[in-house]
Amino acid sequence: MSKYCIMRFQKYKLGSVANIERHQQHRERLKHRKHPERESENITWRQSPTKTMTQVIRGVMREQEKQTGKKVRKDAVALVEFVLTFSPEMEEGLDFDQWHRANLKWLEEQFGEGKIIRFDTNHDEATKHGHYFVLPTDERGYLNASRYFGKKKQIIALQDSYADAMEVFGLERGRSKEETGANHQSLVEWHMQEEERLLADIVRIEREKAVVEQVKNRVFADDRAVPTKSRVIGDELFDVLE
Repeated sequence: MSKYCIMRFQKYKLGSVANIERHQQHRERLKHRKHPERESENITWRQSPTKTMTQVIRGVMREQEKQTGKKVRKDAVALVEFVLTFSPEMEEGLDFDQWHRANLKWLEEQFGEGKIIRFDTNHDEATKHGHYFVLPTDERGYLNASRYFGKKKQIIALQDSYADAMEVFGLERGRSKEETGANHQSLVEWHMQEEERLLADIVRIEREKAVVEQVKNRVFADDRAVPTKSRVIGDELFDVLE
């Protein structure tokens, strides 16, 4: 039985952040979820309840520019998304709340407190998992993704560290894609696929609504077209079809 912990991450420039956030906000419209009955178990948390991730990041960039007197590069990594999960076989019996708390603790240990600006836990899909969005800022508060992801050995160290944190749940580190030869789908590709599914569902729903409106309008039009006359029977007034 597989009992792997799974950690995947994707770096984003500022211009891509709004699309990611939009996908998370409109997930409930997706119809392909395996366990829609578990939607009420999903959790969404934002560091700032009144701001989008884009607005939070822009604030960080403005402060950095104020401190340095230099513009932040347009191609700078502004956000890192971590998707954390485990082998499906391990879902039964795993304390998901404790697992989620362990994820938050691990991310804070790696990147510092206050760096997680949003997370979404998804219970309604095939395997429970979490999306965690992290600001890649350094000790100065400047965007600096290379501080954490600049070298391959840093990424390997992250994977090893996450596996160590997950041992308490009976999970272990998976084999690298170099060992397995697997061609993993990137998170960017995954989000694009999910966005296409979402748009397809929205188009389908709008078409269904349009058909219903057409039928209603046709029925009302037919009702108005039927001539009637009033007839008094006793003290009651009736509309009688011709």
